[in-house]
Amino acid sequence: MLPIRSRLLRMRKAALKEKTMKEFESYSRIGTMPHRSYYIPFRDGDEIKYKHGIIDRNASSSFLSLDGEWDIKQLEHVEDFVIDEKLDKKIPVPACVQMHGFDGIQYLNARFPFPVMPPYVPYENPCWHYRRSFTLNKEENEKYYLNFEGVDSAFYLYVNGTLKGYSQISHATSEFDITELVCDGENTVDVLVLKWCASTYLECQDKFRFSGIFRSVYVLCRPKEHITDYKIETKLEGGKGILTFINQSDVAAELSFEGENKTVNAREKVEFCFDNVTPWTAEDPKLYTLTVLANGEKIIENVGFRQVTIEGKVFKINGEHIKLKGVNRHDFNCDTAATVTLENMLLDIKLMKELNVNSVRTSHYPNAPEFYLLCDVYGIYVMDEADLETHGACKRRGSYDDILWQEYADDMLFAPGITDRHAALVERDKNRTSVIIWSLGNESSFGKSFIEGAKYIRSHDSTRPIHYESLQHAAAEYYYTDLVDMCSMMYPTTAVIKERVLDNPGETRPFVLCEYTHAMGNSCGDIAEYWEQIYANDQLMGAYVWEWADHGIRTEGGFLYGGDFGETEHDGNFCADGLLTPDRKIKSSTLEMKAVYGGKLTSPIKEIPVPEIKGNCGKIEIEANERTAELVSIKADGKEILRTPMHFNFTRYTDNDRKLVAPWSTKYRLEACKPIVISCEKTDSSYGFKGVIAANCLEPCVHFDLIYKVCENALTVDFSYKIADYVENLPRIGFELGVDKSCGAFEYVGYGPMESYCDKHIAADYGRYRSTAEENYDKNYVRPQESGSHYACSYLGIDNCFAVTAESPFSCSVNPYTTKQLIKAKHGFELTENDFVNVCIDLGMRGVGSYSCGPALPARYEIPKEGRNVFKFTF
Repeated sequence: MLPIRSRLLRMRKAALKEKTMKEFESYSRIGTMPHRSYYIPFRDGDEIKYKHGIIDRNASSSFLSLDGEWDIKQLEHVEDFVIDEKLDKKIPVPACVQMHGFDGIQYLNARFPFPVMPPYVPYENPCWHYRRSFTLNKEENEKYYLNFEGVDSAFYLYVNGTLKGYSQISHATSEFDITELVCDGENTVDVLVLKWCASTYLECQDKFRFSGIFRSVYVLCRPKEHITDYKIETKLEGGKGILTFINQSDVAAELSFEGENKTVNAREKVEFCFDNVTPWTAEDPKLYTLTVLANGEKIIENVGFRQVTIEGKVFKINGEHIKLKGVNRHDFNCDTAATVTLENMLLDIKLMKELNVNSVRTSHYPNAPEFYLLCDVYGIYVMDEADLETHGACKRRGSYDDILWQEYADDMLFAPGITDRHAALVERDKNRTSVIIWSLGNESSFGKSFIEGAKYIRSHDSTRPIHYESLQHAAAEYYYTDLVDMCSMMYPTTAVIKERVLDNPGETRPFVLCEYTHAMGNSCGDIAEYWEQIYANDQLMGAYVWEWADHGIRTEGGFLYGGDFGETEHDGNFCADGLLTPDRKIKSSTLEMKAVYGGKLTSPIKEIPVPEIKGNCGKIEIEANERTAELVSIKADGKEILRTPMHFNFTRYTDNDRKLVAPWSTKYRLEACKPIVISCEKTDSSYGFKGVIAANCLEPCVHFDLIYKVCENALTVDFSYKIADYVENLPRIGFELGVDKSCGAFEYVGYGPMESYCDKHIAADYGRYRSTAEENYDKNYVRPQESGSHYACSYLGIDNCFAVTAESPFSCSVNPYTTKQLIKAKHGFELTENDFVNVCIDLGMRGVGSYSCGPALPARYEIPKEGRNVFKFTF
């Protein structure tokens, strides 16, 4: 056992004998109020104000924000804490301590950050002592509640020097009744935040591991007798809307709803029934106002009439089968990390609406409470997920093993913590119209420790179905548990969905893809194929892209990711896997998703003529290297066209190629491959080569025939290839060359204006486009990679240089950087400027897929094993 609970040392100096130092080895919360729904009470005379469409809680005279500057000091161990010590630094609250010079930044995907010995965490466990003073006009008949909306990972609370309690669950609200501890006038709050606690074993989510008071802190001043909690349910019956208000408090209240007033007694319920209500949907998020009055206090709820049902295998909202066009979203900002503002949340929602997204999965924890209010107002369906993931459990012996996961899921040590997380989820968000599905958590298997938590949700809210993908990793006896209402998977192929769901008579539940088309880098080549299947089958509810936005820490030079902060354990740029950049810029994958989510439109086919090409040079001269078959010189009327030789190009890097880098680099040694000429026939106007592409120690990976021929004022390049049988796939086959920097503008006929690939061109239109090398290269990838290619081109014209046509469609790109530069660079700021423009002309370019975490690329998007094209260069 680690020496974590053996000493009290200086704690006695604080005279806090009730603290045992064992709390953070358990899954208990001490001194907190029961979980309740999120609301902010107002005084009866307060004016209700709105900000960004939701109630502005700062307008409430019952609301005292403690956000702002706090004192802070970092401690190396819990036992170093002294209540009255001097705190030597300042920090804003809310904020993550790592963003303010404390501790170190670390990104991990699916591993625990310390030796795995639950519930124990290392003795070397940094802590942060926070302090803040505030003034209170204490009234005799008032109660005072201190709320923390998010603290990672656990904390002890002291009010005016007295220990009030201990709490954990990073993304849940912790509320304390501090009435007996506060005084009239100045009060002091001390908070000791731990980096790790037992709950860290239940919060192994794919994200930067930040710490601190990262969400808002506030005091609620309330009448001594007040509403504590309530539940609002709605249903639709034949055009009528029925709202049920369930009073879960010991106080009666007066209710006002759309001009009708009713009294609800303590622990009772009342109904409102209206004709011809407008149902709430993502497309038409109609809300009605309910006012709750009790003892001089009022609570405003904006409620929509929305009903979720499952009829047979079909998921319905308001009796209609709908498709969830979803994304997975973390609370993340590239400047403030896990701390997000109302404006950050609003920007995300507005972008979602513009991009045809209608649903969000709050991966993998409840998002900030105001996010749900915005979803109510603007119309976003929410799959609300518990703050729960034990991903590191399945890798705790060095390799992936579902049995290790099952052991954790069956270990009753975790049961109290899991049940508490499920309660926190459902109680806080139960009155949000936008929440249509509860999710038990993420990647934690399923077993005995989950049963009570799932039952808690089922018993406390029967109006929403329950989701849980990790049944896929659990023991067979749990797969069809009646505690989960839908089948869910991550990253299956469409063939797997057909086999295991659509063609499986035993699968009677609706199906959802909770993660798919992993949007890392140049990605989402498979999204259209998924949605052809989803649109065609009512059993398929929809799908959620992983994920909404890249995670990256902004610096002057660019965005940083795992490994850039000197951490020993990290998972590199796997956090840069979003549809948007960390600062919410659009990528080609974003547009591809928008096009697919937008459905299908039929438009007339238009013919795009290839520009008339007239060479205006009198004489073309070429020179080829007779050992490598590379064109080293092309002269038009004595003027050199090439700045770098026209050479073979078989390589590329995208984030979705990451699993193929090893075979490409080590098995086939593509970057070490060189052309070897077997025979060369030369005339005054032509070269004819037979050759291979090979690396030392290996058989040739490609055999080729290549003819360069000057005819009139044009150059033809006739290229045939055959890939060796032992080579499973290649990233591309084509040519790369450099031309003068003054030739950076170009025109093409093909799929554009966005980059496009054989599996990724739904958002692109076939047409004639103009661009420049600078504009064509996509700077929005956190890690540089293959970008800017255009699929199915029939023409490429480089201004003041040359034009290319071909017998068959080809792919091409004009960029500032070479393929080697894009393979080597880990960040955009590592790319150095060239004195030429780089041109790639490809016979074949494999699709981009989503293989970084998703399925392998379908064979039809691989480069054919053999092929031929004839290019014509006109100068």
